Amino acid sequence: MMEYTRGSGFGRFVLIVILLLIVAVAGVWYYNRTHVVTAGDQVGKAVDALPAVVSKAADEATDKDNIDKVGDALKDTGHAASSALSKTGKAASSAVSETSADVKAAADKHDGDKH
Repeated sequence: MMEYTRGSGFGRFVLIVILLLIVAVAGVWYYNRTHVVTAGDQVGKAVDALPAVVSKAADEATDKDNIDKVGDALKDTGHAASSALSKTGKAASSAVSETSADVKAAADKHDGDKH
């Protein structure tokens, strides 16, 4: 006689996952059904929170440490831009010199071929 066993481990796992998903969806549905928030409520909360956010931003903007950090960052950015510009200028100057020398050599060769 064959003994009856209760499903495989994988089948039981899938069943538990499906049941958990059903419970989660039902919980979210119930919460949203009983918890009604209108767009006006959302806007009201945002407007009420605005003064605190503006005050915090103003405090951070006038904080000496933050101002010093911004100043240091601007100096570093200026130095980096200056260095990049200098390197770009040197590269452009070198390229123009090489091109000028090539054009002159080609012109001299062309003039030499005519004679």
